[in-house]
Amino acid sequence: MIDKQRQSPETVASGAQKKPGGNARFASAKAQNGKNAKTPREPKRPRKVTRDYLMNYATWYLERFAASRARLEKLMRGKIRLSVAEYGTDPDEAVEWMNSVLSACEKAGFINDDAYAKGRARSLLRRGKALRVIAADLSSRGIASDQIDTALSELRAEAEDAAFEEVRGTDPNIAAAAAYARRRRLGPWRRPDIREEKRDKDMAALARQGFGYDTATRIINSEIEELEDLLSMIDGI
Repeated sequence: MIDKQRQSPETVASGAQKKPGGNARFASAKAQNGKNAKTPREPKRPRKVTRDYLMNYATWYLERFAASRARLEKLMRGKIRLSVAEYGTDPDEAVEWMNSVLSACEKAGFINDDAYAKGRARSLLRRGKALRVIAADLSSRGIASDQIDTALSELRAEAEDAAFEEVRGTDPNIAAAAAYARRRRLGPWRRPDIREEKRDKDMAALARQGFGYDTATRIINSEIEELEDLLSMIDGI
């Protein structure tokens, strides 16, 4: 064993120059990384609501997204609540600004709940949504019941006009179920070797989309060729 008093100056100096080991190295690296770490950003303060701000926000939003009046109103009310809490904005005055902006957007044609309902109903049917699911979706977006009824009636008429002669008069829900099965590769669109194995799962998938047992059975048990005419109701709208 080496006596510390007998160690040479060179040995002592050599030992002092060694890099720290174990946790010491880890602590050094951590301290170095800490120098380069980004300081967390503070949350941005909400914007103070004015009529001009609400108009600019509405214009910005509607240029990017289709929306009902109720949807846009919900978003602007959220802006107003933040402004009231942060800046003491008069809530009654802010609501007057909001209503003024909504009316201006309607007059300019930026908001049109009838057109919005028809467009969204058409889009959902193409994606394979049942009519009752479409109605529930429109209702959740603030569309009035009479506007929903009108949108669905016109959608049925469009589907009928688009359908091949062989399937005219067919319930559009059946065509929507076929469209959903095609999009999700269910039933006849599955590989033949797993189709029967997945049958119950595919039936359940259609049931979750709002389709009845008879409709689901018809689609899952059919062949693709048998559904091509039916899909003309969806593909042609």
